[in-house]
Amino acid sequence: MSGYQLIDFGNGRKLESLAGYIVDRPSPAAEGAVPTADRRRWIAADARYDSDRRAWDIRKPWPENSSLDAGKFRLPFRATPFGHIGCFPEQMPNWRWLGDAIAQRMTNRPITDKPLECLNLFAHTGGSTLAMAACGAAVTHVDAAKPSVTAARQAATENQLDEAKIRYLVEDAARYVAREVRRGRQYDLIVLDPPGYGHGPGGTTWRIGRDLWPLLDDCLRLLATTGAAMLVTGHSESPDQNEIAAYLRQRIAAAGQAIELAIAANRLRINSGRSELIDLAGRRLDAGYYVRAIW
Repeated sequence: MSGYQLIDFGNGRKLESLAGYIVDRPSPAAEGAVPTADRRRWIAADARYDSDRRAWDIRKPWPENSSLDAGKFRLPFRATPFGHIGCFPEQMPNWRWLGDAIAQRMTNRPITDKPLECLNLFAHTGGSTLAMAACGAAVTHVDAAKPSVTAARQAATENQLDEAKIRYLVEDAARYVAREVRRGRQYDLIVLDPPGYGHGPGGTTWRIGRDLWPLLDDCLRLLATTGAAMLVTGHSESPDQNEIAAYLRQRIAAAGQAIELAIAANRLRINSGRSELIDLAGRRLDAGYYVRAIW
């Protein structure tokens, strides 16, 4: 992502440059690592998030109207109350994959004016939504947190995507998907970034080890039998990318004759791995997993 650079990491924190604005914030993946940059670079950070106080120390005014270049769109960055910056640079390879998957699907489908239907669950501030909308897809953006949905809508406006076919819903992801299954809806591409645990509207609870599997089953029911794709990302230790990839392969294989024919023709492709950020010393900081499936 142009304008972003991981400078250094260690002792449970990471030092980043956001278009020249230097931020020091927590990073659980950096526990056990030792910083390599000069200590003065850390001390001179423009903003630092204090986990104990759950507050930012802003030493230099946060830049207004600031964003990072993600190719076909730009993502605003900002200081959030939980120490995040409102965008996730490690997702850039996944956004490129989404663009490629949409382009491939558009090439292989009959000529039509109807856009691809995409669903983004646990959609946060909308990086994946923008990546798909910028490619001409119609996107349903679902997140249980109203501030995240508001931020996604604002990001679309800043990218001149107000006229794009994006539907924003403050909704529990699992409940929404279950209703869509009952309605008989179909999507061409589904993206989900489930947290390890959380609370949705109306007091619903989410536990990934318990709730991910039935959600994946419902998502597969919503996907077209051919030419469909799914992207799953996350940070949980269990399940990890290998467990999720194995589950998808097994469930897709059992989904019906059309899918079995796709597998026989070697059209089913599932790849998984770890997202990473690379600092100035060339060290790699783990940033969660991804599982990409297309058939």
